[in-house]
Amino acid sequence: MSGTAKGPAEVTAQRLRERGERVTPARLAVVEVLASTEEHLSAEQIGERAEQLRPGIHRATVYRALDALGEFGLVTHVHLGRAGTTYHLAGELAPRHLHLRCSECGTVVDVAGDILDPVRRKLSRELGFQLAPEQVALVGLCRNCAG
Repeated sequence: MSGTAKGPAEVTAQRLRERGERVTPARLAVVEVLASTEEHLSAEQIGERAEQLRPGIHRATVYRALDALGEFGLVTHVHLGRAGTTYHLAGELAPRHLHLRCSECGTVVDVAGDILDPVRRKLSRELGFQLAPEQVALVGLCRNCAG
């Protein structure tokens, strides 16, 4: 082994094989699209970009690939309210992060995934509640709109 870090597509292929799952062009295209951007893409946008990346891939196949990769913990989604649902890499393919959405201008900002850990611990300790904010956006006003 050369010691070179594996890219998201290689890691995905390896994880799929380990699970006995198929490594398909659509699954790899989804990962490649998500790995190539910091944008918050909808399923439709991912489908469009996957078709450009690998002509001949059908949109419905991309949607199934998104669902499967989500089940395998390699992709996750976040509900951005009126902005819809967006997808991004998850697990070992991307650092854990949360989303902040400005209710005024719609800007979405990624923040470190551990920023709410003190709140998580307090809720768990005092209420036995397991907070899981990764699939929703925390809503408020961004610096520009608040100022």
